[in-house]
Amino acid sequence: MKKIARVLVATVPVLFLVCSCAPNLGLQAPRYSDDGQVFAYLSSNKKHSQHISFTLSAIGFMDENGKWYDVMLHPLAISSGELSTGQIKLKEFYLPEGKYKKTRWVISEAGYLDQNKQYVRLNLPDQVHHKTTSGRVFVDSDFRIFSRESLCLFAQWDVDNSIEDKHLFAPKLTVEPQGMAIENVLAYVSNEASNCVTIIDRQEDEVVGTIAVGKAPRGITARRDRATVYVANSGSNDISVIDTSVNRVINRIGNLGNAPEDFAWSWDNNLLYVTNPHSNNVSVIDADSGMVISRINVGNRPTGIVADKDRQKIYVANTDSLTISVIDTNTQTVDNTFTVSSSPRYMALCDDRLYVANETMDENIYVVELPEYSVSAISAGFSPGWLVCGLSNRVYVANAPGNEVSFLYTAAEMITRTIPVGHLPAGMAVDPIRRKLYVANSRSGNVSVIDVTAERWKKTIQTGNKPHAIALIEE
Repeated sequence: MKKIARVLVATVPVLFLVCSCAPNLGLQAPRYSDDGQVFAYLSSNKKHSQHISFTLSAIGFMDENGKWYDVMLHPLAISSGELSTGQIKLKEFYLPEGKYKKTRWVISEAGYLDQNKQYVRLNLPDQVHHKTTSGRVFVDSDFRIFSRESLCLFAQWDVDNSIEDKHLFAPKLTVEPQGMAIENVLAYVSNEASNCVTIIDRQEDEVVGTIAVGKAPRGITARRDRATVYVANSGSNDISVIDTSVNRVINRIGNLGNAPEDFAWSWDNNLLYVTNPHSNNVSVIDADSGMVISRINVGNRPTGIVADKDRQKIYVANTDSLTISVIDTNTQTVDNTFTVSSSPRYMALCDDRLYVANETMDENIYVVELPEYSVSAISAGFSPGWLVCGLSNRVYVANAPGNEVSFLYTAAEMITRTIPVGHLPAGMAVDPIRRKLYVANSRSGNVSVIDVTAERWKKTIQTGNKPHAIALIEE
């Protein structure tokens, strides 16, 4: 089990968090190639007696030379009640490389609810002295932005100690950067439009860090030894290898294919298979050496891929060929090809059944009986997308157009439960010990957490832009 280490930097009146990925916030976009990306989060002590709200207009960052970089926000209303359930992502931005010593919060309004639930406006800090319409709060900090790297800054708001003399809003903040040693039960989320990976603590279901990777990361997988995570960068045609002990990229593997999409592991966890939709092949990587050792031609636009460890096979969905290729992992050759339906893309292997969903608006889930390759269909009543094997004879099915996840009970071949999630759900991952399902919502920039025992939504975690897939570190 891993534990998160963070470095406490300063204590002043509020607490907020900032994470940095490859270039994208301080500034709305990187001015120079050596800028670093930052994500800003805000949290609070979980239990507080006061209900305080304020409007945040901007955050500034002062470097070691005294130069300020301002990050403008759409006026953001922040409520202590909302923070009691978790973090708020303030914004994603870029800052130039260097050390930063101070942060400045610009607050345009603040107030609280009194005993009669009436809103009482508060005076703003630094407002009278400077004769401005907004208040300013300065917080000492100490963090460094590295070129093309990712960082999270975490700020926590001490709600109950943020009003002075009954009328002055003086938010108590502490600021700490993302720690180097993040050791806990973790989930890794690829963010296709942010070029980074978000790290989530699965015990608290909160963001604890971020890692810059290549361009347009999509598929993501963790090796069984828990030491490494692999990220398919579809925009830069390579694979980032993350060392989970330090949460940094330690290698980039040239993929020998175009737009790498998804992963599957060999039965012994030594070989990694990667689909390349734009070159119609699958790359085979020796995980120990980090070398591409083979390239296997399959059908047109291979996308989804799953491993059958019992039969030592790899199944590849060729979306434009309308077929599925079967790779023998002992010979690294295609030994069978069969047709399931039109445009197969999403697959899940559960026991001796391969479940397949199409890229088109087909409302069926196709079931392939193994090893006979006989095919039947289950009507879902919607256009199914991503599939993942679940608990208690369930297959979890993403309904992207409907912004829902459905539970398919395989014994009865029927949908038994549908749960609303975020916009355009994509990749999913199951935590069998905590009995939770994590769902990447690509259009809403967050991850939904579902309690699969109670079959209900539990929490939403804000990530980078366009989260695509999720990998869990096994325990």
